Amino acid sequence: MAFTKIPDLGGATMTMIDVDDPTFIHPRFHNDGPATKEIFQKVPDFQFRDDDVMLCTFAKTGTHWMYELISMAQYKSADRIKPSKVQTMLEAQTAEDIDKVPSPRVVNAHYCYRYLPVKGLREKQIKTVLCVRNPKDTAVSYYNHMCGIKFYEYNGKWEDWLPVYLDGKLEYGKYTSWLKEWDVAIRDGIGFPLHVIYYEDLKANCAAEFKKLLKFLDIELSDELQTQIIENCGFDQMAPTKYPPPIKQLFFKDEFNIFRKGETGDWQNWFTVAQNEMFDQKWSSEMKDHNVFDFKYTLPAKM
Repeated sequence: MAFTKIPDLGGATMTMIDVDDPTFIHPRFHNDGPATKEIFQKVPDFQFRDDDVMLCTFAKTGTHWMYELISMAQYKSADRIKPSKVQTMLEAQTAEDIDKVPSPRVVNAHYCYRYLPVKGLREKQIKTVLCVRNPKDTAVSYYNHMCGIKFYEYNGKWEDWLPVYLDGKLEYGKYTSWLKEWDVAIRDGIGFPLHVIYYEDLKANCAAEFKKLLKFLDIELSDELQTQIIENCGFDQMAPTKYPPPIKQLFFKDEFNIFRKGETGDWQNWFTVAQNEMFDQKWSSEMKDHNVFDFKYTLPAKM
C-alpha cells in the first residue's frame, strides 16, 4: 500500500492513500501509508467509553462546528475547546492515541457507515450525531479544501475537479453512496441513539437546533450559556483562532483557512448552468430511491 495520485480531467493530480479497497480511497493525514492502513483496518473494533458522543459527517459538512458545539455542551463551558477534532478522528489517529484524550470525548469520522465501529455503538448505546449538508455547497467547500491543504499537492481547476468528485473517485467516495448507506441503515433500524441535524438548519436558526441537540444529549444548560456557546462557535470567532501559525504553516498553503466561508448558497457563485444541470441529473438519478434526507440549497435572506 502506498500513496496514489488521482488525476482530474485536466491532468492535475491529488495525492491520497490506497488502502487496498477498490471502493475506497483514504485521505491523507500525518501518517504514512502503512500506518494509515493499520488504522483503517482496526476501526471496526474501536472501544468506546460510556460517555462518548459519536459525530458522523461527510467531509466539509460542518464537522468543526458540530465538534465545538457538542464539546462545549459536554464541558458546560463556552471556553474554546483545546483538543482539535483530529485528536479523536477515527481515520487520523490510532485507537491508542484517541484513548489518551480525556473524557468527555467527541469521537468523529467521515467514514461511510459500513466502516464505522457499529458494534460498539450498539453495545454501548453511544449517542450519535449525524450532520449533513447540501451536496452543492459541500462540493465547493471540498474543492477549496483540496486546493488549500499541502498534502494533496493539488492546484487543478474547479471545472476539471467537479466531474471526478461526482464519480466518487476521490477520498471517501461518492457523497450519494455515503448518504445511501445511512438511508438504508436508518430505515432498517439503526440500533443506537441517532440525531440527524442539517447544516442549513444550523445556519438558519442555530439556537433552536442547539436546544434540540442538548435534549438529545440529555444536557441541561442555562439560556445564557447556550447563547455564549453559540456565539463562541460562530464562524467569525472560530476561523481566526482554531489553528495556530505553526499548524497553518505545516498543513495549509499561504492564505488558506480551513474555515473558508461557511455559507449556504455559495455554490451559485461556482456552478455554471451546464454544471448545475449535470449535477442535478446525476444526483437525482443516484438518489431516486432514497428519500431520508431533504436538503436546502439556499436560505431566505435575513431582514
